[in-house]
Amino acid sequence: MSTAGGDHPFDTMDEFRHDGWVFLCSAEQLPDGSFHASVRYRMPPTNEIRTLQYDQQRFSSAVDAVLRARELAVLWAANRSGDGRGQG
Repeated sequence: MSTAGGDHPFDTMDEFRHDGWVFLCSAEQLPDGSFHASVRYRMPPTNEIRTLQYDQQRFSSAVDAVLRARELAVLWAANRSGDGRGQG
């Protein structure tokens, strides 16, 4: 897990690979000091980053928010029929 400094929009980010997908799971700090989870993925074949979801739940730590983002990524992948990438 990487942690950014300053005013970077991703306070903590984890590149998470699951079932052939590459997700960017992050914790973004809100003005009140809590964190929310966000999930993005790298769209093949260009690796363009697409946002999938922002979780409404708030967490007291960045680690908890990233773990929630990983859970959301797994759920998102499980809901894809076929390969979900426009192939086949």
